[in-house]
Order: sequence, then structure tokens, then C-alpha cells
Amino acid sequence: MMRKFPGVCLVALLTACGGGGGEDAAPPVPPDLSGVWAGAWQGSDSQLGSVSGTWTVTINQTATSAFGPGTLLGDVDCMDGQMQSNPNAQTAVTGSVIRPGCPGAVNWTLTALDVSDGAAAGTWRNTSTQGSGTMSGTRIAMLDGPRIDFIHPPGAKTGAWVTVVGQSLSGLGGMLFNQTSQPTRLSADTTRVVARVPLGATTGPIHLNTAAGTARSPVSFNIDVIAPPPVAGRSITQGIAPSALAVSPDGRKFYIVDRASNTVSVVRASTLINIVTRNVPGGSPRSVVASPDGKRIYVAAAGIGVLNMEAATAAEINRVTFVIDDGLRDNPQGIAISPDGRLLAVSTGTAVNGSVRVFAISGDVLTALATYNMPAGIAALGVAFAPDGSEAYVAAADPSGGAGDTLRVFNPATGDEIDADAVGASPTAIAVHPSGDLIFVSNKNGNSVSLYNRVTRAIVSTVLTGGSLPTGIAYSPDGLRVYVANSGSSNIAILDGTSAAAVSGSPLGVAAGPLAIAINASGTTAYVSQLNTARVTEVGGMRTLTVNRGGTGIGSVRSTPVGIDCGTSCQAQFVLNSDIALSATAQSGSTFVGWSGAGCGTNVTLNDSMTCTAIFNSDTPPPSQQQPPQDGCFIATAAYGSDMASEVQVLREFRGRWLMTNAPGRAFVGFYYRNSPPIAELIRERDGARAAVRAVISPLVWSIEHPMAALSLAAFCLMLGAGVRTRLIRRRA
Repeated sequence: MMRKFPGVCLVALLTACGGGGGEDAAPPVPPDLSGVWAGAWQGSDSQLGSVSGTWTVTINQTATSAFGPGTLLGDVDCMDGQMQSNPNAQTAVTGSVIRPGCPGAVNWTLTALDVSDGAAAGTWRNTSTQGSGTMSGTRIAMLDGPRIDFIHPPGAKTGAWVTVVGQSLSGLGGMLFNQTSQPTRLSADTTRVVARVPLGATTGPIHLNTAAGTARSPVSFNIDVIAPPPVAGRSITQGIAPSALAVSPDGRKFYIVDRASNTVSVVRASTLINIVTRNVPGGSPRSVVASPDGKRIYVAAAGIGVLNMEAATAAEINRVTFVIDDGLRDNPQGIAISPDGRLLAVSTGTAVNGSVRVFAISGDVLTALATYNMPAGIAALGVAFAPDGSEAYVAAADPSGGAGDTLRVFNPATGDEIDADAVGASPTAIAVHPSGDLIFVSNKNGNSVSLYNRVTRAIVSTVLTGGSLPTGIAYSPDGLRVYVANSGSSNIAILDGTSAAAVSGSPLGVAAGPLAIAINASGTTAYVSQLNTARVTEVGGMRTLTVNRGGTGIGSVRSTPVGIDCGTSCQAQFVLNSDIALSATAQSGSTFVGWSGAGCGTNVTLNDSMTCTAIFNSDTPPPSQQQPPQDGCFIATAAYGSDMASEVQVLREFRGRWLMTNAPGRAFVGFYYRNSPPIAELIRERDGARAAVRAVISPLVWSIEHPMAALSLAAFCLMLGAGVRTRLIRRRA
């Protein structure tokens, strides 16, 4: 009995009440959460396993609650929702996110908050999927100031064009790429800034300074982009005739359209698991593009026109009908979106009255803006935008085999032609250098690529690809390589990004019929659709490292080599079997506790895709949402349903009088603050758990209220225990 008593006391204390200032403490002031917040979330899901992503929310503050629209990206089913804090919460800042189209709610609780630095951390639970995990965020803008919504591309090298899209950006003063200033901009208006990446820029957030304030990008801009190594990686069987691909801006998903099964599929990049496949009745999908904000995909479908689809689920939102008919010609890149996400260009594919249709995008409404018409008998195939958005390009093919094969340049806002130059036979797809100065065209029947110089408005050269029937083509984000799918020879040509000369590892052999190719924004992996074998193959030989942040505190994790900046970039790809150093840094008021996960630590060997969790615990009490007094009796409040329950009041008084007046007691209070909120959240909605906790707490409450009786009972128990022990010893003797 004596041996059990200390354990029982510890359990009772842990489930009772934490610290605070006692009855004389001033009531807490509700934290000011107003503004735009962005961050990362991570955890586990009953169906997908380890999940993670990013989030943004615009918070409007009242005296007792906070609310506003929010967006979840990453491994999610529904992205857009409405956040609402719980106005009845008194022991913590809690709330939920309701997402139309998805059952249940995502409930969240803040476990740490630093208002002065604009940083927060907490936990979440999905009531529908039973998923749960942690999240952290940073205030990136104030409600009455400028705001950055997204950056495109999300990563590039010095000299590349970058488009920053946001709100209230007029009167722009300074622009910083991490800590490097870029005073020169091509254009800047209320919602968009276009500039080149400055010399000396490093990976980190972009900041815009205006007369109305400062805005920070929701995620870091990645300077450390690369080109996929010439290694064929994993592959999956997908559909019947996968004809086109696109990758989400965050690289977590890619999209496949199948022109034979008439489907659109969403695939998780880290695991190559098909998340969902949607049928497209009445149409044959030919090409696909992802919006730069990561929320939509657009599909060009013969027999329909353009489908506007939700990027997480491929659910159709609406469509625009017009004639698309490529006459069975391969056209994997027949749709493109401008860097600011405002314009959509779609080629009709037909040689009869062929054209490129340009639509203005406003929310989910597509409005016809301009049409660029082809000469008689010429088919418009692959299209692309310049990285500064000022012009567009189309591969104009002459199906008759005549002299009409050209690369054409036009103004997407008006449809006016800017230039036209002869290229090889049957131009099919286009790739544009991140700087915008060079444009490659794949010439399918010429077994070649043509290189166009935008500055001189001339074709520089036309060279053979080392394979037959080149179709899909893509530039690596660093601008150093061009990848060409040779559909007739089952290989990928890898060319120098400025000279078009073949480089080491070219051509790279893959399965039969490579038709389309797309590269993720970091440049670590390319995805190749193979028409004849119904497969999609990775190029790059990479594996995915995901960093989760657990515990109640706030902290960041960075990797060497670069890639993880968590922060917001909590998932990255690295070469298989590479050694990665992880550095965890706790924010002021938090402590880094350690790592969780097999093979995880300060040094990781990436033998396969893996997830590591860095645990940070808060050294201070969680924030409170309301003015009503509360002193942190989290578990007891959850057990009794109110912090005004008499039992909680007794425990609060005990804590103030006995625990906070000595060093061991204060140490216990700190431990309690770091560990009790998740336990309280766990038992709050479980009647059985609440009853069990009350059964443990009640004897402690009785002992506090009746100390003399408790001492007498303890003395009796000691005497009884001693007597029983004596008798046992005598019997054994």
C-alpha cells in the first residue's frame, strides 16, 4: 500500500490543476489574433497515414472570439473553410474549421502563443476521419495592411521572373527576398508585383513594404531549386492511356488525365498512391494545368471544352463549352495558366479554324477575353506563357506536312500576333526558361527541338533529341536542363538549358511511350506519363522527408542539404540514401524536447520516404480566449465540464497556496502547463474518460477540504499496513 500511494498522488496531481497566480491574479486579457496567419499542419489520418500541409486564415477579432475564412493545402480532401473560435471556451483558445463538402469539423486548440512575435502552435483533430496532429503558424499580415496570397513560381534562381500576388500592394516601397533587396520591378499594382530574383538572394520569405505596412509570403521562396538527376525511379500503373500531367505548386500531388478511360486522377507524390479518380462523361481529357495558388486544376477535354476542378478532389466546379478536337494528334500541353493565375490559354487542336482561346479568371468564373486565330489549315497545339506574363506562345503545326510549322508569339490580353518563326516538323509542346529569354519547342515528326531567343526574336538552332517523336517538354526550375519525352523511342532526352546540347545521362531509358513530362517546383522530380504502358514514372531517384512538429510549443526545423524549412516548408525530396542533418530551434518560451520516429534525430539517412517529428513544449501556460477568470486547471475543467465547478475551485486554491509558494511546486506547474492541454482535449469529448478522471480527482479534493480527516485516515492506513506487514513476516518465519 505504501508503495502505491506516491503513484496515486502523482496521478491525482497530474489530473487536477496547474499553476497560475492564485485568487489575487488579474483575469487574463484575450489575445489579439486579428490579422492574416499562415503556417504548417501535420499529423496522422486513418486512411492516408502520415499527413501534412500548409494553412492560411484571415482572423477577425471580437471581445470574446475570432473568426474568418481559411484554406488548407497539402494532404486534404476539402481546402476552403470557415474558422470560428469557441466563444464559450475559458481554459484555452479553441475553435473549429468547417469545410463545405466535407463532413464533420476540424477542431483546434492553441497550446502556445507569442503575440509580440506573431507566432502560435497548437493541436487539431478531425471529427470525421479521426485524424489528429499539431499545427503552428505566423502572423504574415495585418487586416488593414498589404497581404501576399501566393508566389509563382515558388522557387527559382537569380534572374528568374517571379510574380507576387496579393492585396493592397499599392505604394510599394521595399521588396526583400529573405534579406536581399530587389528595388527594380517590372510592374507593381494593387494586387501584383513582378520582379526578377536578385543576386545574392537566399531561401526564405519574401517581404513587401508599403506605406500601409508590411506583408510576408505564406511560405518561403526557394532559391535552392535544382534539375532532376538522370535516374529513373518508382512507377505506378495508372489508367489506360495517360496523356498529360501537371504538378501542384507545393509538389505534394500530381494530376493525370487519361484520354482513353476519360478520367482525371489525383496522385500523392510522396507515396505514388492514387487519391481519387474522376470520370469525365462526354469528353476526352487531353491536357491539364494547376493554378499557381494550388486550389484549382483546369482540364482541356475534347467534346467538352474546359473543366474547372477542385485541386484536392478533382471535383468539377464548372465548365466552359467550346470545340476542342486535336484529330488524335498528341497535345499534352494544350492548356496553360498565367503566372498570376488571371488568364487561361487553351488550344483548340483542330486544323479547321484553329485557335487559342484566352479566358479571364475571376474566382471560379471563366470569361472569354481574347482569341488568337491560326492561319488556314494550321492546328494550335502546345501553349505557354512568358514567366513575366506579358506574352504567350503556341506550337502551330501543319498537319499537311507543308511549310506552316511555326512557333507563334501573341499578346494574351488582345490576341494580337507579336512574332512567328519556322521550326521543325509538327511542333507539339513548349518550354520557357525561368528568365523568359529562351523558349524550346519539341518537333514531333522532325525528331528535334528548336530553340527560340525572345530577345532577338529568332530561332537560334534546331537539334536532334537523340530519340524519335519528341512530344512533352519541360524546363527544370534552375534553368539548367530541358527534359524531352521521346514517345517513339522510350527515352527522355536531357539537354543543356541554353545550348540544347545533350548532357550526361541523356537519353534516359524509360518504359514504352513517354508522352508527357512535368517537373515539381523544387526540381527534384519529374513525372513522365507513358501512353503505351499505362504507367507514370518518376525521374530523379528521390525520396521524401516529412518533418512534423509535435508537443505544445513553438519551434522550427531546418535541413542540410537545404530543403526543409519548417516553418512552412516541412516536406522535401532528397537523393535516396543521402545523409541529412536536421537542426531544431525552439522559439523563446518553448523548449526542444527531442525527436520521434524510426531513424530520426539530428542526423538522418534517407533509405526510403520517412517522417520525423520534432517535439517542442511550451514553458508558459496556453492562451485564454475570454475575460472570465481561469487559472489553467485544464484537465479538471474538462472532467467536470466547467472551471467554475466547486472541485476545480478547491484545486485552484490548493495550487495557489501550496504549489506556487515553493520551487518544487512551481517546477510541477511548469511540467503541467507543457503536458496537460493535449490530455484535457483528449478526455473532453469522452464521457468514460471524464468519469475516470473524476474518480481519481475526488479523493484528492476531499483530502484538501478535510485535511485533518485525511491525515487521520493516512495514519490509520500506515498503521494498518504496518500491522499486516508484521503478520506476514511472522507467518513466513
